[in-house]
Amino acid sequence: MRVKRRGSLLSLVCLGFGCTFCSYGSGVFPRRTPHSFAPESSLRGSRVSRAAVFSVLAEEVNHRPAFFFGEVFIIVVLSAGFEKAEKWLRERLKTSGDYTGRKILDALFREITILGFIGLLLFVLTHLLPEDSPLISFGQAEYNILPETFEYVHMATFLLLVVLLFQGFAVLRISRETANTWADYERVRAFGMSETSIESMLVEEGYLERQPAANGNGFELQTLKPFTYGEGVIERALLRRKYVHKLVMWRAVRHGFLFDGPQSKLLVSEGAVIPGLFSFETFLEQQLGQIVLGLVEVDVTTWFVALLFVALVTVTCLTLDWVNAQLMQCVCSWALLGIAFAFSIVLEEDTFELTPQVPEDPRQMLRMFSGTSLQMLRRQSWLGEPEEAEDPDFSLSGRRFRPVLPGLEGIARPKIGPSKSKVEGIEKKYFFIQEYTLAFKLIFFLQAAVVASLLVELLDGSVHGLNRTVPFALACAEWPLMLFWLVPDLVRRLTVRAAVTRTRKNYWFRDQQRSLVKKVMISGIEGLLRDCSRLIHLQGMEARAVMASETWTLTAKALTGQSREYLEKTQQLMAVKNVRWGTNLFNDLPPNLKTEVNSIFTSWDAQNAGAVAPVELARNIRLMGFTATANRVAQNLIRLVDDDGSGMLTFRKCAALFMLATTGRPTQERRRDLQSFFSRVRKRSPRNATVFELARALPLNSITAEDLATLMYRHFGRVKPSVTRAEFVEWIEAIESSQLLAEAAKVA
Repeated sequence: MRVKRRGSLLSLVCLGFGCTFCSYGSGVFPRRTPHSFAPESSLRGSRVSRAAVFSVLAEEVNHRPAFFFGEVFIIVVLSAGFEKAEKWLRERLKTSGDYTGRKILDALFREITILGFIGLLLFVLTHLLPEDSPLISFGQAEYNILPETFEYVHMATFLLLVVLLFQGFAVLRISRETANTWADYERVRAFGMSETSIESMLVEEGYLERQPAANGNGFELQTLKPFTYGEGVIERALLRRKYVHKLVMWRAVRHGFLFDGPQSKLLVSEGAVIPGLFSFETFLEQQLGQIVLGLVEVDVTTWFVALLFVALVTVTCLTLDWVNAQLMQCVCSWALLGIAFAFSIVLEEDTFELTPQVPEDPRQMLRMFSGTSLQMLRRQSWLGEPEEAEDPDFSLSGRRFRPVLPGLEGIARPKIGPSKSKVEGIEKKYFFIQEYTLAFKLIFFLQAAVVASLLVELLDGSVHGLNRTVPFALACAEWPLMLFWLVPDLVRRLTVRAAVTRTRKNYWFRDQQRSLVKKVMISGIEGLLRDCSRLIHLQGMEARAVMASETWTLTAKALTGQSREYLEKTQQLMAVKNVRWGTNLFNDLPPNLKTEVNSIFTSWDAQNAGAVAPVELARNIRLMGFTATANRVAQNLIRLVDDDGSGMLTFRKCAALFMLATTGRPTQERRRDLQSFFSRVRKRSPRNATVFELARALPLNSITAEDLATLMYRHFGRVKPSVTRAEFVEWIEAIESSQLLAEAAKVA
């Protein structure tokens, strides 16, 4: 949790005073007699000056120096262990690229520093001032309990901060598991016989039916029932339990964000976003981290609201004798859960009313989503927009593999419809994202306060008897439900809602999302450049193997005295070893790099059949400028990993192939691949290549020279209109290795 610098000390002290009186009055701290707080000698005659504490310390050191140095030794050992743990945790967060986690950790140690100074201030006030000073005695004749209760409150406040930060880490980790589901949503293809296609899911749920085509070629799709989000709250809640409904609604939000909705128009007005370079899943994941960080960045207002809440609870406990602290904590905890659950329902209904509508005919919905998956958008970025009629074997979005759609052939492609609120003319005031965040922040903070008070009572030993034990156990049982189920669900829904309500009246886009969109775009450009470098390394590995006459590049004609059967058997045995080795290397990759490899393979698999023919691989090799040898390169590369002898490239083989060409080769060989590509770039100067010449050489129609210049500026720290061969190799290697150290999808 991060308390803003301005007013943080005042807020902590005020909360300390409030918790002192509230806890003492409600039974959190047991009532003690004045004699239990001070030794008998302190009550005799005149009061002892607080400054004498240093004299007492000096006297104790003179009599028992071993105790003093032993305590110092223990503190030093604990400090060293604490420092080691902090360094280890920071290295882990840095390696994983967890920007939000590092922010939360910084907040933790910042609060430790603040509380350390507060502890020093309290020590000065309670020990160095005379005991009868009006600053601490409030004119009371009896022994003042304020010094000791201040220490309790200081530790209780520190415990509150630790609990709050623990909640932030837990929610962040749990919520980020949803990013894997969002990545699957973004990669799902519309058509295809694959079980993961939307078509197959709709057939399984009874919306569509596959029938033999009238012309006898393939099959056609017939509609069995319309697709809707549901009419009532209960029906929508039941439908959202189905995977295909959650998938379609998520894709509808994404479609409105990138293509046809008001959000996409806002993006165009703020700066063009190229869908093929923009990962909506990455955008949502980073936005989720921002929201979680906002929950733990508690300001002064939240502190005072929480203090008022604690005061009300304390007054209730003091007014009603039959209400003990444990019962009140139980009521407060479950009340917070109920309020959070009500917010989740309101948030879900608001999101539904603002979600763009899809065509009720499932076939039209498939046509609308066709070609919009991340892989097919990247395929368009690679292959451009040529006339498909010129090449009957070519398909930009896999159209030639679609089933027959009776009654829909030749009709214009449908567009996403307006949200329910616009269709029905609903005039409803929706909460802004900032308002939801403030409400969730207060609930989150109060939940941490309840848990901290439970821990204080447990450590204090005041939980005894059924009238206290049962409410205490019920209050403890509420925390896992809130932390591991409801709060992550609220964060996920709020993240999607933030993508739905991007309007000019809502400054969330200007304050939070504008820079995030640019960073995701840059990440997409780097991803496409890594795709290019992988193809460069594939061609370089094959060319080097041909020059060395390695076995997997030979044909039967090239081996005198050896049969074709013997050669194919030898090559297949080598392929089995290569696939096994490459698969082990692939399993060690970060998740985002695995996703990139999967995206490349899926973009090659236009039929969505799970296999790529050599002609498709040759087409992508040809795009990199290797026109004369493209067919040979494709045949040899598939032969290198063709462990089943099918002659087709599956994802398992593709993953192993990429690893053999990159991680499985020496650095010097990969560096020479990049040098060779630089030499083939058409440029005026033999030593330098401008960003315009590099943009023409790379087969990426979505990337401009300005995009390359931006990436070069980020790497070199200065404007680079042109680069030398050594600088080009350095730049590409930096882009390749950046994802081996951190996941760029999590860098904000």
